[in-house]
Amino acid sequence: MSVELLLAALACFGLSTLAGALTEPLPWLRDLSSAASAVGCGALFVAGVLALTTPSEAVSLPAGTPLGGFELRPTALGGMFWLLTGLVGAAISIYSSGYAPQVGGPRRQSAMATLLGLTFAALAVLMAAGNAFTFLVAWEAMSVLTYALVALEYERPEAPQAAFLMLALSEIGFVAMAVALALTGGFAPGHDFAAIAARGVDPALRNGAFVLFLFGFGAKAGLLPLQGWLPEAHPAAPSNVSALLSAVVVEMALYGLVLSTLVLLGPPPAWWGLLALALGVVTAFYGVLFSLLAHDLKRALAFSTVENLGFMVAMVGAALVFRSLGRPLLEALALVALCLHALNHAVLKGLLFLGAGSVQAATGSRDLDALGGLWRRMRWTGATFFVGAAGLAGVPPLNGFQSEWLGLQVLLQSHLLHDPAARMALAASGALLALTLALAVTTFIRIFGGVFLGVPRGAAAGTAIESPRSMTGGMALLALAAVVLGLLPPLGIGAAASAAAEVSHAGDVLDAVLPPLFVHPDRFPTLVTLGGTFLQHLVPANGLVVVPASAAFASIAPTYIFCVLALVIGIVAVLLRLAGAGGGRRVEKRVWAGAIPVYRPSMQYTATAFTNPLRFIFGTVYRSSRDIEGDYQQAPFFVRSITYTHRFVEPVEVYLYRPLVRWTRAVSEAVGSLQAGNVSLYLLYLFAVFLVVLFLR
Repeated sequence: MSVELLLAALACFGLSTLAGALTEPLPWLRDLSSAASAVGCGALFVAGVLALTTPSEAVSLPAGTPLGGFELRPTALGGMFWLLTGLVGAAISIYSSGYAPQVGGPRRQSAMATLLGLTFAALAVLMAAGNAFTFLVAWEAMSVLTYALVALEYERPEAPQAAFLMLALSEIGFVAMAVALALTGGFAPGHDFAAIAARGVDPALRNGAFVLFLFGFGAKAGLLPLQGWLPEAHPAAPSNVSALLSAVVVEMALYGLVLSTLVLLGPPPAWWGLLALALGVVTAFYGVLFSLLAHDLKRALAFSTVENLGFMVAMVGAALVFRSLGRPLLEALALVALCLHALNHAVLKGLLFLGAGSVQAATGSRDLDALGGLWRRMRWTGATFFVGAAGLAGVPPLNGFQSEWLGLQVLLQSHLLHDPAARMALAASGALLALTLALAVTTFIRIFGGVFLGVPRGAAAGTAIESPRSMTGGMALLALAAVVLGLLPPLGIGAAASAAAEVSHAGDVLDAVLPPLFVHPDRFPTLVTLGGTFLQHLVPANGLVVVPASAAFASIAPTYIFCVLALVIGIVAVLLRLAGAGGGRRVEKRVWAGAIPVYRPSMQYTATAFTNPLRFIFGTVYRSSRDIEGDYQQAPFFVRSITYTHRFVEPVEVYLYRPLVRWTRAVSEAVGSLQAGNVSLYLLYLFAVFLVVLFLR
């Protein structure tokens, strides 16, 4: 049934593409294109649910190529990513209907609608690819189409440059993936992914294939030092495209990494997992550090994506370590944390980028220091953006807290291991990730406060109005999904456990994650009834309490946390109202401005000022410097104005990319001298190559 729904989704994406292509002569078709795309994403969402719950047969389409034909084979792992793609894609499709005028005239709107429909189709096929040929074709289609989407506003110089950087790294990764698939025998006739997993890979080639897979998918996931395209492409792209890139496209790298390393390559040595774990943790820490400093709203969110992708790659590394040490349940729990965070991150980051687009459309700015005060003017955008920011900050009981908490708990299970090196590596990774997640709280307080709280610091922010209903509707859909996933943990964890069980072969993972209740269920019969029977016929789980592996170790109950918080907040609100009702006359309250009669926006904290202490704490990483210039009426006492300038460097860009670019240019210029335009000289080159070949033979 999931294959039939996939084909129906592809048909809807085809209709969306056709309607989008006709948008210029018939503008009303733009809404039809968005509606068809939303319906196709809905069908993909349902297909993902079915793939997670029921087995499906493979479908092969003949093709006359040396590498074989197209083969679609739905799996639970692919179904998990179908599910998140369908959910986020539906919201993006609804949002795009109102956002389209922001990208330009009818011709550009037509191009965007057409490219979005084709991109959704490529993503749907990618997650159902049953062999190397289908996977590589869909991957390349996704890369080229997203390149065109990022470069859509080509009149801005940063757009084509960022798109080219993204495509260049993607193509380098594509070559690495193709070579790795060749090493696994993926191009041999009849060797689809299922056959490779059953047959195994030549032990002499497995290490090389793993390194190539990690590099190839790491280029798309933004693993250090290949993260440079994310903070460049996301701000340059239209906001609905940024949401698609950050919430869906980069997570295809996670899908490919799990498929290749945990399904195709067989039992791993421990160093595979330790390498992936180290790269993931360092990438997460690097991403959150530079998210703290970014002035551009979308650039800050892009660095946050680097952080979250690093966290998820660290979970892949932990799963590989646990598999190498023969701990299938812990491996499965790491995969549950990975899949759950992939779903949560897709929903929350898609919501935040759509919110950033709404802010930019209303104010024309993404500068955190020039915004502020939008909460009163953009209530729907502010409320939905708050849900996304609080979720990714890991504030309970929202969904982002669950996956981050579960991931940390899995790493803390290292005390069960007997290998000292693995135990120390997992414990150290858990400590650094805990610091990273704590800094992420600061990041999102800074972002939300800088954009929505206080008073407007710019003229555009003071005159902003709410976005059209289609844009707020797309954001509301994702905000609602985030709240539901947070309050009903069996929904997300049940889906993640189905995908993890298929990959790890650990049996029923849910029994290790969602037991009926706590350690002693006989002491809490009422809560056991609520937790054990709630939605039992609709939700593939048996309780609302999350317990990773050992009930005696730790547990959380997001649903019950929400109920208690709501009760406490309600009691406090009632008490405050009762206190105000009997307080006598009403007194007007004003903001204290240091005895200055008028409170000015310049007196409030900016996003830059908020993180000033962290610039000093992590100054060694930032290589930061600052300049303070004042306009004095009578130096140095009567100050009219002060200008504060802060500079920092990105170490990877300055110390790796720039020298590499200079070296590449120097080599290119040196080699370019061989191209003299002389035919006789070219014949001499051919003759020399001919002699070398004869000698080698």
